[in-house]
Amino acid sequence: MAFSGILNMVTLFQLIVIYLLLLTVSFVTKSLQPIIYAAIFFIFLSYVGMTVIVPFGKTFMQLFAPIPGPFVKLLIGSVLLFYFSEIIVKHVSEAGYDSIAKVAHFAVKIVILSLWLPQLSALIESLSKFIIK
Repeated sequence: MAFSGILNMVTLFQLIVIYLLLLTVSFVTKSLQPIIYAAIFFIFLSYVGMTVIVPFGKTFMQLFAPIPGPFVKLLIGSVLLFYFSEIIVKHVSEAGYDSIAKVAHFAVKIVILSLWLPQLSALIESLSKFIIK
């Protein structure tokens, strides 16, 4: 319990540092602001993903460990991929690159579908056995 409190305080401190860094960036020349802002965004996103979201996902998967098959891992992985995709697409769209954001979001959807293809093919195979008999 004490460790989670310390982790929350560390995360809060880091959010304050990021905010102060963004305030500092606002005083930088206008041409460098988008590059610095994008770099800070992706560094912070990867940090939050590794320190908060991935451990939460692992704990959540352990909660559903008694359920047979890889469905829980696939479902949680799909949700995390889609959520990160939404965050990145929104960031890229706000930067003025809507077409690239749409292509990236479409690619992530294809990746999620390709993760589910082995399970889908096994399901279709099982159904076809029932139909043939």
